[in-house]
Amino acid sequence: MDRPSHDGPPDRISDVHAATALTPPSAGTIDEERAFLALATVRGIGQKTLFAMADDKRSFSDALEYGPEASNPAGSDGKAISERHWSRVRGHALEQGDRLAEHLEALGIGLLFRGSPGFPSALLDLERPPHWLFVQGSVERLAEPSIAVVGTRKPSADGFFLSRYVGACLGEWGVPTVSGLAAGIDQLAHEHSLRAGVPTIAVLGTGMLEDYPKGSGRLRDHILATGGAIVSEYLPTASYSAENFVQRNRLQAALGRILIPAEWNRRSGTAHTVRFATALGRPIACLRLPEWPDERVVLERGMGLPTGEIFTVPHDQGRFDAFVRSAIGKSSPAQLGQLSLFGDS
Repeated sequence: MDRPSHDGPPDRISDVHAATALTPPSAGTIDEERAFLALATVRGIGQKTLFAMADDKRSFSDALEYGPEASNPAGSDGKAISERHWSRVRGHALEQGDRLAEHLEALGIGLLFRGSPGFPSALLDLERPPHWLFVQGSVERLAEPSIAVVGTRKPSADGFFLSRYVGACLGEWGVPTVSGLAAGIDQLAHEHSLRAGVPTIAVLGTGMLEDYPKGSGRLRDHILATGGAIVSEYLPTASYSAENFVQRNRLQAALGRILIPAEWNRRSGTAHTVRFATALGRPIACLRLPEWPDERVVLERGMGLPTGEIFTVPHDQGRFDAFVRSAIGKSSPAQLGQLSLFGDS
């Protein structure tokens, strides 16, 4: 799949292909999707400005027609957009927005607004749900019960073991997984899902057109080829930032019926995901090995996690399995066989 990376605004996108589902309407009819993508190409209008417009219940088509000044005079980067130049800006934005729509369509990337058919209802549990979501792959997958598996970008040998342990269970549970495509535990979660034959959902902390993390293209292609999905609430060419990753973590916590943090510490991105899951009342299954000291089990105290439990691997396998099954609505088998931790499938 062609997945170019863009360092500049969408008006620099080239070599776009003809669109189908995202084909722009004819001139004179500006629907919300077309207006949104057009505004997204305007310098000085970014994620925060567009989110504020949606919070204020101002339509994107009105903002494109009359200018964004009424809701945010300075735009997202503090540069005012002169009213007398808005007509020229609008025409250029429509042209570039249409090119962006064609490019997204060529890559099979759709746009869902909050309230649109297919928008995952689980995200509405959030205090501030996204107003839109870019989706590549199976939209239907987002509505299924799923398991969020996250963790450190630099796993230890123990982290690799726990990740593979969870991976060995995924085929038994038979539901999709959710993770963040980041190096380390997140990518392992996606890979173990694919090996277990269950679809997986990658939630990005960047725009859909960004090649991040570097070298993840083949994994993204495999996720899509096996019925999974890649999603992002960020504008297509948005780059990474610490704040973007924190906000991305709230989507992971909301999409999963249960959160399994395979290896993490209190000062980490995973800790944010744990806190979001706690606020949402999602069950949290924290894993530990028998030889770990108590202070390494970060879920045990000081985190305020009434929905969490700790499971020692492999001694608590039966209790862990029952906890996960309860969260995803899967009944336990009559007889739980011994799971193979090191099988090839």
